[in-house]
Amino acid sequence: MGNWRPMTTCTWLTTLVTMVIFIMLCDCHVDPECHMTTPQIIEYYGHKVETHNVTTEDGYILTIHRIIQKTAAQKGVVFLQHGLLDSSATWVMNTYNNSLGFVLAQAGYDVWLGNVRGNYYSQKHTTLTTKDPEYWNFSFEEHAKYDLPAMLEYVLKNSWHHGLLSYVGHSQGTLMALIEFSRNKELAGKINLFTALAPVGRINKAVGAFILLSDILPEILAITDKLGIYDFAPLTPVVSEFGILLCPLIPSICSEVFFVIAGPDEYLNSTRVPVYGSHAPAGTSMKNILHWDQIYQAKQPQMWDYGSAAENLAHYNKTKPPVYQYTGLQVPTIFFSGGNDYLGDPEDVLWLIGQLQAGVLKHSYTYDGYAHLSCLWALNAREWVFDKIIQHLNGVWQ
Repeated sequence: MGNWRPMTTCTWLTTLVTMVIFIMLCDCHVDPECHMTTPQIIEYYGHKVETHNVTTEDGYILTIHRIIQKTAAQKGVVFLQHGLLDSSATWVMNTYNNSLGFVLAQAGYDVWLGNVRGNYYSQKHTTLTTKDPEYWNFSFEEHAKYDLPAMLEYVLKNSWHHGLLSYVGHSQGTLMALIEFSRNKELAGKINLFTALAPVGRINKAVGAFILLSDILPEILAITDKLGIYDFAPLTPVVSEFGILLCPLIPSICSEVFFVIAGPDEYLNSTRVPVYGSHAPAGTSMKNILHWDQIYQAKQPQMWDYGSAAENLAHYNKTKPPVYQYTGLQVPTIFFSGGNDYLGDPEDVLWLIGQLQAGVLKHSYTYDGYAHLSCLWALNAREWVFDKIIQHLNGVWQ
């Protein structure tokens, strides 16, 4: 120990380059799904797929994917909405019999997969490009206010069953629904079931890597703003390829990345980690990340804080941002949550349950060994989550 010296920047770079070269030259098995898009994965498993473009009221062009069933049976329409830094791939990138998108299609449902503005699949606009700072001027408020209604109304008009659909959201996908279904009664009236996976209505008790960065996040984003960087964690070929090559070689490292962010998952399918890492993170805006930080710091779910009483007064006619109210939710709701969830902490889930009107929450399932991503990818997700979702869906689509 007496001869140990800290590594210099040059030594670190040399070591990193050496590791990259070694990884690139090694004979590692790479799952073909690592290099596929969501439509390609769907086709890989024998389904036809449709890609649809949806334009929001404020000009963003979103891409949604539809899984075409192998049989003609139709039970109902289900829309799946991914969470923060995720994409439509999350519903189909586990094994075929353990991915909710495929399981629902097998069960006879018309399955649609959403993508919010700014992620890998939804980066177009009627007048802006991703090089324009204004393009990235959004957070989960715009996801809820514009993206969600645009996608759901489009599906309602273009699916086989006009008038009703069932909604399944994960993480930020649950927050979007909680916000919009509580205030948009017309839209909420067209939803016959809201299933929330890892529900998030506030993040007061959240822990993990994201919270550790919380105190310095505004300073980090101020620097990136000066550098002209307005997107956050985009899915790029370099990042994707590094994960594809590294994860099969040292799977424990990639698993730990998920654990420090989402919580320890006792049921993680470690063999699929390279596939997960090749499709996520799928990008969002810096403003969205800061909005999440704002609600953590404020200890309440609130709209965007403009940073001063005067600015808030100009936008909201009050000096502080309005707080989201979930008491207006009237859509029949099902919760699936985990005891090890770092972002959807059990105390926050209990608080959220307490915000709902009596009778709205039809059932709440909690699994001690589940973390934030378990409801999507756990080894036993089919038995513990997906089959139960189908039971509830069958009940509303009889």
